[in-house]
Amino acid sequence: MTHWRERLPVPRDQFVPPVVWVDDLITGGYVSVSREDDEPAWRKLVDADEPIITQVDDGKTPPGGVGQQISSSCSAPSVVADMLDALDARPGHDVLEIGTGTGWNAALLSRRVGGSGRVVTVEVDAALATAARAALHEAGYEPLVVAADGTEGYPSGAPYDRVIATASVRAIPRAWIEQTRPGGAIVVPWGSDYCNGTLMRLDVRYDGSAVGRCGSHVEFMRVRSARRYYMEPAADEQAAADTTTTTLTVRDMRDMTVYGRGAMIIGLRVPRCYLTVEDPDDDHRRYELHDVGSGSWAAVDLVRGEHPWTVRQLGPRRLWDEVTAAHAWWTSEGRPGPEHLTLTIDTEGGHWLSLDNPGGTRWLLTP
Repeated sequence: MTHWRERLPVPRDQFVPPVVWVDDLITGGYVSVSREDDEPAWRKLVDADEPIITQVDDGKTPPGGVGQQISSSCSAPSVVADMLDALDARPGHDVLEIGTGTGWNAALLSRRVGGSGRVVTVEVDAALATAARAALHEAGYEPLVVAADGTEGYPSGAPYDRVIATASVRAIPRAWIEQTRPGGAIVVPWGSDYCNGTLMRLDVRYDGSAVGRCGSHVEFMRVRSARRYYMEPAADEQAAADTTTTTLTVRDMRDMTVYGRGAMIIGLRVPRCYLTVEDPDDDHRRYELHDVGSGSWAAVDLVRGEHPWTVRQLGPRRLWDEVTAAHAWWTSEGRPGPEHLTLTIDTEGGHWLSLDNPGGTRWLLTP
């Protein structure tokens, strides 16, 4: 395949802001890197095939502070190229982009559709929209940049030949399908709270439904209305949690948490369950499950040399029990990978999942 540099004719550095953010091992948060103060460090980030954090805490933390949550980024160039290839935007197409970010993707889309096409890009953060509009103008591109909630699309410019989202969703907004021409396509990072997720290309049918299959593994930030949250029960709460053990193996745990194995499908069987993994030390790995809405939490501690492992559960849901039940179901279905999964969205917005296994398993996902 052609190298991503040849597939992306617009320079990235024209759009990356002068202040970006990086992980800080000392504080556990994010600290700023300024082009003015450290051009080589900034340039190294821009030139790498890695995502760049361009905003933290919705812009509330200024340069020099310590950010706690990533709120906007510029995706890795190879991922950008793959998404644009999947979208297959052509000269003359009308394209809707959800999540303007820096504006770089909108510039690349503008190059692809040419002067006879049109790009509308929607950004929920007004400050980011303003900065992207200025960067696009400076670089010679004039897509329509709209500051609004992208989950509602942009009906004034509909219909579109292509729709692309640069933030992930648990459920495909009905507005995106309704604003896409029959025969058009939607490309979106999609998944569950548990496993985020897959690059999905949906083809919009003439009856108003849409269908697509799981693609490559990608991880994007959620749209802001669907952010994931985790719980941190106090030590005394954890000590009072229901405690059991599990005889599952290391392989089982990998099956339950790795995208290319069972995590994608298992996560779709356990809604509103957010998975986190951390390594407190070299001999200890902890898997936690969170449902902030119901106040439910579970943790499994894998300690080298110890087995069976300890399981703790809090709240009205027994999240570990739900996940292990989904794992048992997945095993009984022949351990299918995500490449065997098809998503169909009916005209009422229902999300139907089906496996191309001998039983033709099909179920309704409740967003």
